[in-house]
Amino acid sequence: MTEFNGVMMQFYHWYNEPDGTLWKELSAEAETLAAIGVTSVWLPPAYKGIGGGMDVGYGVYDMYDLGEFDQKGSVRTKYGTKVEYLAAIETAQAAGIRVYADVVINHMMGADHDEEAEAIPMNPENRHEPIGDLQPVKVWTHFTFPGRDGKYSDAEWHWWHFDAVDYNALNDGQDAVYLFKDKHFDEQVDLEKGAFDYLMGCDLDVEHPRYASVLTNGALGTSIRLR
Repeated sequence: MTEFNGVMMQFYHWYNEPDGTLWKELSAEAETLAAIGVTSVWLPPAYKGIGGGMDVGYGVYDMYDLGEFDQKGSVRTKYGTKVEYLAAIETAQAAGIRVYADVVINHMMGADHDEEAEAIPMNPENRHEPIGDLQPVKVWTHFTFPGRDGKYSDAEWHWWHFDAVDYNALNDGQDAVYLFKDKHFDEQVDLEKGAFDYLMGCDLDVEHPRYASVLTNGALGTSIRLR
């Protein structure tokens, strides 16, 4: 008897038109995909990004907004609304297709307010190399999600929930990664650029209790299968 391990289709790409139709497209194509042997689909991040209806999904803004709230210039995401997203998942599953969601857990972008803190500027090409002393910084790290107004979660994020950022309003001409006072980059990471713990935006401190709390409550996670 021939073993069949299944076929996963990446049902998106970086250059999908930002017209909000991807979820509806999956609903329309689910039975056809199943008929030709596709057993799983990999979907893009479904939450609201910094670019609103234009964001591919990796500029994470609000993980509780799946295209439901008027934030970052749109209600829908690049791929559609929350209602359309859930309908696409149900339709795919009804056709016998497993659904996997891509979720980014390392960073956030597009904060609603700036804050003052202290940080050390680090060489962006070697995050272990300081290029200045501990200094005052003004950073965009306060996330309040006003468009959601506390629905699903009333949690806010502040600078102390992050390890580092890449912008300081007090010195916007400096090319640096700003490591907050008493913070450190994780060591068990790729050594690209010294420590590839930092990628972009506001780098989440995965050792902070807030991170563990939100992870437990289901807002964050790795790529997951939606059953």
